[in-house]
Amino acid sequence: MTSIAIVGTGQTQHARRRLDVSQAGLAREAAMAALADAGLTMDDIDSIVVASGPAMFGAVNQPEKWIADALGARFKPLVRVTSGGGTGLAGALAAMNQIKGGFAKRVLVVAYDKLSEGVLQASISTLYDPFWGREFAVGIMGFSAAYWRARMDKLGHSEEAAAMVAVKNRANSMLNPNAHVKKEVTVEDVLNSKPLCWPIKVLDVPPISDGACAVILAAEGDAESITGTPAWIHGMAYYCEADNVANRSMLQSEPLKIAAAKVYKSAGITNPRRQFDLAEVQEPYTCFELSYYEGLGLCADGEAADLIKSGATTLQGDIPVNPSGGCMGANPIGATALIRLAEAAMQVTGKAGAYQVPDAELALVQAGGGWANLRGVAVVGSTKV
Repeated sequence: MTSIAIVGTGQTQHARRRLDVSQAGLAREAAMAALADAGLTMDDIDSIVVASGPAMFGAVNQPEKWIADALGARFKPLVRVTSGGGTGLAGALAAMNQIKGGFAKRVLVVAYDKLSEGVLQASISTLYDPFWGREFAVGIMGFSAAYWRARMDKLGHSEEAAAMVAVKNRANSMLNPNAHVKKEVTVEDVLNSKPLCWPIKVLDVPPISDGACAVILAAEGDAESITGTPAWIHGMAYYCEADNVANRSMLQSEPLKIAAAKVYKSAGITNPRRQFDLAEVQEPYTCFELSYYEGLGLCADGEAADLIKSGATTLQGDIPVNPSGGCMGANPIGATALIRLAEAAMQVTGKAGAYQVPDAELALVQAGGGWANLRGVAVVGSTKV
């Protein structure tokens, strides 16, 4: 099989509102940054994958038509991928398959959302089955609250443990120049913040951001000639499960465990806690990061609270999780998953700046979409498998 590497990454400045640029301009900003990082131009790109959230997120139908010219992609193959919060990783997987299939050697993936211009809550509410789920109008937050509550007693995922996730990630985001939110909080701040859908509180929730991210993937042989420090993708997978809550576990995401097992096998991972130098995970609420610790094998079931309390997942710990700040730092939903992949690539190539994990060689990536029924995993390393 052809090895594939990330040879360029780029992000915008993420913000609550980017009034200075259109959606097309936002995507272009990230794409140009990735091209500059790789030392390439659009003439060097064989194919483009545009990844963005549902059309209502940005209130533009078929936005890829608008973005094609802004990217300089005229007369090039271009396809759009959308999969909620996991959109960016799904887009990267589509790009990988293009390269593996011999369709392209270099693919630009650009993911974005300008949530300040859309109708986010209405869009999320209409994701549900119109008969079984539409009346669940609180959307993903209602499900997430129930998901968290189901794990509190059985797995010990307490409000305090989740609050530590917010404290850790917001502290890390202070070091990230692209982050939207740069405000440190305490456990007490989180616990005392306004309840939204118990046990979820305001400070358990990431911001709503405008932002974009882009990566350039290239096949082996070509990748080495583009950059001296490519970030090699050791494996990537994206799985789904039932849409209806009644048909799935509320304790752990089954597609997450399936995706992790598949990718770990291809990457030779047998001890995730010891083999990975860091992880970038997509935490739509603080409680989800706790479940990812267990689902990804960073600790055993029921040990996530102890792991966060130990300090192991802080920037100074032995398995830093979200050194970039994760979603707590910025959350342009369509781009969030690709940001996780880009941040992992930056870490293993030594380009993460103030939040660089020393001597990072192997990074874990997790992302999810749908309404928590789609899960993806990737492994990125400084060397080929």
